[in-house]
Amino acid sequence: AWGDLAARPGMIRLLAVIGLGTFGFGMADVLLEPYGGQALGLSVADTTKLTALLAGGTLVGFGIASRSLSRGYSPVAMGRSGALIGAPGFAAVILAAFGGGVVLFLLGTLCTGLGAGLFGHATLTATIRQAPANQIGLALVAWGGVQATCAGIGVALAGFARDAFVGMQTAGAASAAAPYNLVFGVEILFLIAAIFVAAPLGRRLVS
Repeated sequence: AWGDLAARPGMIRLLAVIGLGTFGFGMADVLLEPYGGQALGLSVADTTKLTALLAGGTLVGFGIASRSLSRGYSPVAMGRSGALIGAPGFAAVILAAFGGGVVLFLLGTLCTGLGAGLFGHATLTATIRQAPANQIGLALVAWGGVQATCAGIGVALAGFARDAFVGMQTAGAASAAAPYNLVFGVEILFLIAAIFVAAPLGRRLVS
């Protein structure tokens, strides 16, 4: 059954896009709050609200994706749009520590949530539509398995990379934001990779 599903045109490439995008969006999950506190001086109460802001952006993304896809918009194009929104969102988060301030940080956090919502909904829809009717359940398992695995590994690697970078710093050699911005920069690269890997799919997965 898996061999039949994997043989569907574009399916493996689509799963690769899902993995790359999930890495891109997921690595920041455990870093945004401590970044806000250490790099921007936000209080614990303020950084806790970041989770609500990120989740709110994601819910808005789900709503936009649901409405657009029900009207015939390409799920692949929607997924690329999510990544295209997420990449500058992380750039805004990085620039917040270089004079952009809290407002830019919050805007970047909202954009990353919005992009993640668009990306998640769109790639799930694309996976379901690409599978034959008798293999939709298996397609859902594939989507969930790739996403859960990449999200878990991404979070673990993000924390490890941040701590490893801190360990290599000498006293006063770098700002408090530098270890976090390293990870955010990697996330941008993953999202750009997802965009390029998705490009050949075109409109093949919209039926």
